[in-house]
Amino acid sequence: MLALDLLKKHRVVMASLPTSDSASHTVECVMRRRSVDMVEATFLPGQLPVGHLDLEGTCRFFFQEEGRSFRLRARIEEIAGSDRLILRAVETALQYGEREYFRVNAEFAVRYRRLTDDEDTPDRLYRGLINLSGGGLLLPLKEPARNGDQFSLTLILRDKPLRQVECLARVVRVCPLSGGFRGAGLHFTEIETSGRDAIIGFCMAAQRLELRNKVQTRDLS
Repeated sequence: MLALDLLKKHRVVMASLPTSDSASHTVECVMRRRSVDMVEATFLPGQLPVGHLDLEGTCRFFFQEEGRSFRLRARIEEIAGSDRLILRAVETALQYGEREYFRVNAEFAVRYRRLTDDEDTPDRLYRGLINLSGGGLLLPLKEPARNGDQFSLTLILRDKPLRQVECLARVVRVCPLSGGFRGAGLHFTEIETSGRDAIIGFCMAAQRLELRNKVQTRDLS
């Protein structure tokens, strides 16, 4: 079943919208199918960056259904007011490549070890704010790391009840971080579909929480 088939009724989805500064704007919206390949997306007041949208870019929408992750790519046909877009679908999929994920900063823990470590080398643990997507993460490290290094990871997304994902990952970039840390950009190389879906669901929940907090802060100001 394609993503469009699941949008016959209104559904809450996560939208990643292209903007004129070549960045993306991630926000929650309600979407429904209007015709064979047309959809409508409705946003909360003030959430749609109307003046900054890249009308030539591609919008991406993510949601889950019965544990499966769906993505819909669409182009803007009409800006129907300050809180609504009419879009034409250009691709739907169950699985998608690394660049099709949206990223969040979220609090969780990662237990990790380099694959070249000796068997008696203990796992290391980092717990804190980590940049994460369905394709990989930016892990703060105290020890050196180089492009091509491979790691075994256990992502502890939740303690109670325990929800963790085990996978292998490869370093694709290294950058300086504050506090004496180096950021190792890790791309997942071996991961179960159920594990990737759990990560995507965690990212969506983290994004929803961030958006709610922003709305509450704005309402109190």
